[in-house]
Amino acid sequence: MQRVERHIIQPNDKRFNSIKEICHKSKNLYNYANYIIRQDFIANESIPKEYDLTTKLAKEKQADYISLPAQSSQQTIKLLYKNYKSFFKALKSYQKNKSKFTSNPKLPKYKAKNGVSIVVFTNQQAKIKQGKSLNKIHFPKSTNLKPFITKIDNQTSTLKQVRFIPKSTCFIVEVVYECLAKATNLIENSFLSIDLGLNNFVTSIDNQSKQPFIINGRAIKSVNQFFNKLRAKYTQTLKLSNNKFHSKKLANLALKRDCKINDFMHKSSDFIIKHCVEHKIANIVIGKNKEWKQEIDLGKKTNQNFVSIPYNSFIEKMAYKCENYGIKLHLTEESHTSKCDPFSQ
Repeated sequence: MQRVERHIIQPNDKRFNSIKEICHKSKNLYNYANYIIRQDFIANESIPKEYDLTTKLAKEKQADYISLPAQSSQQTIKLLYKNYKSFFKALKSYQKNKSKFTSNPKLPKYKAKNGVSIVVFTNQQAKIKQGKSLNKIHFPKSTNLKPFITKIDNQTSTLKQVRFIPKSTCFIVEVVYECLAKATNLIENSFLSIDLGLNNFVTSIDNQSKQPFIINGRAIKSVNQFFNKLRAKYTQTLKLSNNKFHSKKLANLALKRDCKINDFMHKSSDFIIKHCVEHKIANIVIGKNKEWKQEIDLGKKTNQNFVSIPYNSFIEKMAYKCENYGIKLHLTEESHTSKCDPFSQ
């Protein structure tokens, strides 16, 4: 099973500048390779093969290519080709039915001159070294990147790759790894039912412990309300002062909101999984309506809160955590339960 460990690197982190530098080098290579591909496409309506371009840059010892470790350069070019595949797919769809598009698909753009791009390290470059009390991820010496502390254990997991992803005001470091499912002794015909709501984020009952429980949703509701209030204030100030709609302050606000909600989703799903393992529950049933955010009508203010809560994110976290313990997750259509059930609101 593939899992991801995330680290947020803020500007006050000592590693920030080193990460920014290597992501800037990745941007330079991305733009250089993009120039070659664009010129080839404009002249011949075709693009060079990914392998041919990578080999050409390596043999020529092109400055941007060799500024990164070889496999990281290959991953940057791979990302560019992935964008071109999306472009050609969109172009094909556009030629079949133009009404689906507001304009014709555009070639992948160049990144900003002083910008940054994703950097990927494979498991042949990044290595986990186990210490007495802490495990650390080490990178090639040429990158000047300091080791990262990780919770991943070499004995039970396999490192796959490490990704440095630029965001507006920070970098997200994603450590991708594979781990084995944990052995559990579950009762086959045991079920836990989950109903999702607002004030009561989760209302649940099962046929094993027969003890219903509720996860309070007022905290996440409060986070959303505070975020919406400040965002409206900042946006109005920007609009009046310089007619802009984005700033670092807004980006930081969104990041804090996302982190708090993500933390809530993880803790909620962890609590449910722990309950299931403790009572040997093999099946979890979640009521879900694909159109609930569009069709539900609980009043203007309640609707806003309901739409702002990322229920799908919670379900995705439940899915991979269930897989980790061999628990089966079932999603059922629920067109009216959250609207009618007094426990879910």
